[in-house]
Amino acid sequence: MNELTRLRELEADCRRRAQSEPERKWYWLAQAAKYQIQANLEVGETTAEPSAPEVRLASWPIGGDERRLH
Repeated sequence: MNELTRLRELEADCRRRAQSEPERKWYWLAQAAKYQIQANLEVGETTAEPSAPEVRLASWPIGGDERRLH
């Protein structure tokens, strides 16, 4: 079994556990996200072109926020 397949199976298992264990849902979703990122990095190492566009975070203005005066 290659590494990518193993990571995708771990991700799917975590998502199933999130559904079956509602009290620990966020823990299992975080674990699934971790495996998803690792799998995406694995794919990125094997391909020359990125499969997703670059994401940039919006920047907030420096200084006070006028919406929070009170």
